[in-house]
Amino acid sequence: MMFDSYDTYATGRDGEILHFDIVVAAGTPKPVVEMLAAKYAESQSPEVETELVSRTSTLPAELAMDQRAAVKQHGFAIASYSDRRRMAA
Repeated sequence: MMFDSYDTYATGRDGEILHFDIVVAAGTPKPVVEMLAAKYAESQSPEVETELVSRTSTLPAELAMDQRAAVKQHGFAIASYSDRRRMAA
């Protein structure tokens, strides 16, 4: 199985900027990735930017075991870079 990894930014419900990766099955349409990012941001109408950064046959090493299981079970996982947030301008 091949996987795509998207570097993603989204505006959260309190205006914070969230930075995370979304790992999906290769070929997942970008609108679906953006919908997953918006759901993760928990905002009514978040701004979302995604960029495909890799396509590989192995899951990224930084994914925890539960995230790896989520990709296999649900077709995607979200790996947050940090809990640090900053307010949007």
